[in-house]
Amino acid sequence: MKYNDYVEFAQKLLDSNRQIQYINKTKDNDYVTGKKYLEGYLCKRNLSFTPYIYNECSAACQFCSEHLIRNKKAMVCGEVNEGYFKKLREILNDLNELEIFLSLSGKEPTESLDFVEGILKCVKDFELSGGRITEKVMYSNLSGLVENMERMKELVEKYHMDRIECSRHHYDEEKNQSIVRFKNSSMKQNVVFEDVVKELLNFIDIKMVCVIQKGGIEEINQIKKYLDWAKSMGISQVVFRELALFDDGVEQNVTSDYIVNHRVEIKAVLDNLDEDFAIGAITKGYYYMSFEYDYKGMKVWFEMSDYEEMLKKHKSDKVYKLIYYPNGKLCLDWNMNGEIF
Repeated sequence: MKYNDYVEFAQKLLDSNRQIQYINKTKDNDYVTGKKYLEGYLCKRNLSFTPYIYNECSAACQFCSEHLIRNKKAMVCGEVNEGYFKKLREILNDLNELEIFLSLSGKEPTESLDFVEGILKCVKDFELSGGRITEKVMYSNLSGLVENMERMKELVEKYHMDRIECSRHHYDEEKNQSIVRFKNSSMKQNVVFEDVVKELLNFIDIKMVCVIQKGGIEEINQIKKYLDWAKSMGISQVVFRELALFDDGVEQNVTSDYIVNHRVEIKAVLDNLDEDFAIGAITKGYYYMSFEYDYKGMKVWFEMSDYEEMLKKHKSDKVYKLIYYPNGKLCLDWNMNGEIF
């Protein structure tokens, strides 16, 4: 099922249950004219902005999108440009009419906390000058926090970070390791992961993220076990995501084969949810759909994304998100060789 199929599926759910909240984030009138770096574009007022964090990632996830090749080009990034933070400040100032959702992601952020702090310093100055940041969210597998927990706590308190969305793809550590393939991190052990999560919850909110897939979490009983495990750590928010959709424009390789062969459609999961799950809301994004449920007092989302729908939207004159790479390139999406400002 593609994006439009899920839009139709969502409408059927809405028609059958008038109590479901519907959140439409695709309204066309929510844009302003871009300036300087964004000249000639219409910018979404609430814009997702990612200063991309590059390092030697602590893991080698089987489905990592950075290994996908489109038009014979992979996302490659070298060392940090000498003027990186100066240009970051300029870009932020150019976004001063917008509300910015700050996404701290890319490679593994907790392995590069000095770089993260450099970004957060720029963002703090932007806020002090009147810039509007709606949320500051880090996306992480938490590997760097085995040794850097105190530093993480300092950054959260000093720069008022809102949330960490941490990835963990199975409650069985061996199955999780077969998917994530941590290189030299003790984070592969559940006991280490659980201790880090419990410590983090003392000073920041955490949402756990699990990609559903064959050989991993793929059916209702496993989903329940995962949720109960998450709840035992104090987690109250969990996202289950479908492996992203793409078309023949992505060349066949080990990663694309893995994604195609291991994809589990979230509709198959939703169709089999039992009375323990109560749907509360559906969100329509410009290339994704999200279905929110309550499970024993926990908030649980099931989400899908369609890369082809995303790329189609990014080829328009509208800016939905920005990625700023360490080499100084400002891009429309997760492709450093794509459309660049």
